Amino acid sequence: MVFLFILVPVILVAGIAIYLEKKSGMTPPDLTEHATKIGEAYKNNDVNNNSGGGS
Repeated sequence: MVFLFILVPVILVAGIAIYLEKKSGMTPPDLTEHATKIGEAYKNNDVNNNSGGGS
């Protein structure tokens, strides 16, 4: 019977968290757009490294 005092609040909080997660409608980020931005960052970094103004 004591386990009910532990189990019920855990189930209640988990249920509320799942409900709010589904209600918010969050979607995972678009990985292709992210990969494109990373590729541009690497390209810009290479241009900056090859500028010839170093030590």
